[in-house]
Amino acid sequence: MSASREKKQRQSAGQNLTQKELKEAKEAQAAKRKSILYWVIGVVVVILVAALLIWNSNFFQNRATAVTVNGHNFTAGEVEYYYNSAYQQEYQLYYYSTMGITGLTNFNPATDPKDQYVDEEQTQTYYDYFMESALDALTQVAALTDAAEKDGFSLELSESGKETYDSTISSMKDNATTSGYSYASYLQAIYGSHMTTGIYESCLKRAIMLTEYQQAHQDTLTYTDEDYTTYYDENKDSIDTFSYEVAFLSGSAPSTTDEDGNTVEATEEEKTAAMEAAKANADKLMADVEAGGDFAELADTYVQEDSANTFRSTETTGSSLSTTYGDWLKDAARAEGDINVFESTSGYYVVRFLDRYLDETPTADIRHILVKAELTQEDDPATEDVDESTIPTDEAMEAAKAEAESLLAQWEAGDKTAESFGELAKANSDDSGSASNGGLYTQVEEGQMVDTFNDWIFDSEHTEGDTGLVENTNSGMYGWHVMYFQAWNDPSWKINAKSSFQNDDMTSWIESITEGYEAVKADGFKYVG
Repeated sequence: MSASREKKQRQSAGQNLTQKELKEAKEAQAAKRKSILYWVIGVVVVILVAALLIWNSNFFQNRATAVTVNGHNFTAGEVEYYYNSAYQQEYQLYYYSTMGITGLTNFNPATDPKDQYVDEEQTQTYYDYFMESALDALTQVAALTDAAEKDGFSLELSESGKETYDSTISSMKDNATTSGYSYASYLQAIYGSHMTTGIYESCLKRAIMLTEYQQAHQDTLTYTDEDYTTYYDENKDSIDTFSYEVAFLSGSAPSTTDEDGNTVEATEEEKTAAMEAAKANADKLMADVEAGGDFAELADTYVQEDSANTFRSTETTGSSLSTTYGDWLKDAARAEGDINVFESTSGYYVVRFLDRYLDETPTADIRHILVKAELTQEDDPATEDVDESTIPTDEAMEAAKAEAESLLAQWEAGDKTAESFGELAKANSDDSGSASNGGLYTQVEEGQMVDTFNDWIFDSEHTEGDTGLVENTNSGMYGWHVMYFQAWNDPSWKINAKSSFQNDDMTSWIESITEGYEAVKADGFKYVG
């Protein structure tokens, strides 16, 4: 039936109705239109309320593209992850500065990053610096991801990577609980309102995976003996070990006390006189030593009555020498017995050169299991110079030794490998600094560890797989070590040289793979911050 004919039929049917029936029909039709209108309005209201709830939940903001890098899209939450990672690094430097380590940063977390500057010229705010760091990080993420795929590198975490991932998530959840937050709210408190557990875990997994990829590339880098020789020749003043004797003669003028007990600082004339006296004593000490006197004994006769003897015979690398007399010691013209006087702001140093050499002592890779002795004593008030509560009894030390012997026997009854020793360390060591790593310490330098530990390690007869027991009587570490010698390693200078090579080569590699990559802000960037 055509529309026109249908319309006519409706009109014809209407003509056969009474006035009352027509009125009722119109009222019914009006009521129907009204109910439809209310239903439509209701649907619109529900949609608006739902949209508002979704908006307030950051549903759209969390999914909007904030930054693009060569086809890789990143959300506001991902940008904030890297922004706040840069922030946290700077905050760590600020924390160190509160402990007296100066010159690390001028950042103040109490001030908005947009209101403080990185440089004295005030060309870049800390906000811009953190954001620049975030965009640089995203650029590297995109470039490294593409490079990994191109190289056929697996984008799945290794077993070690999975352990790192799981332990990081676990630590984050523990920190959240300790701080009184839920896991999700704790992440937002650290990284910003757009951070979700999904975004955080995705960023973390990607970061670990890309770190593994970079490590895999670094492991392919090799260097020749010629490389190391060139490095040494260019840096010998920093690498060489310097053996010398030094005594410090203070030139500080002592303060006095007035009749009321108040401290009276020395006058400028008194300060000048004190420095002149120190200089005279330093010159005389040098002359006496040159005449054949014993440096250590003579130094004691020239210090101020209220000063301790500051003489010492020492060895240190050139990179650690005092700037006051370091250049003199590094002078290639230095010969054994050369002696000189050097002024500082508070006195004078008398320094005698003894030797200079390249330390080729190998470092060592070792594993250990620490068995701490149980502390059961209470402090005895009668012994003021001893705190018995921190010292184990002889019985406790014997018990620790017995446990160490048992662990060693347990290892010897197995396959006797470094890996099995590591598993034993993970399960039994009281050394929180190495237990999770299988008790492993790598590239240990001679003199780095406590005496008994050091003496066992640097027994020149050691070969891979050697084991032993070492007693530890240092405060806070009383007990016994089960030792495992894993391998001799390169000397420290060579390890440092390799690290320098790798840093340079990895920097060049990153620059090469990020060439042509650019972070571009998208519409969703307005949600960042």
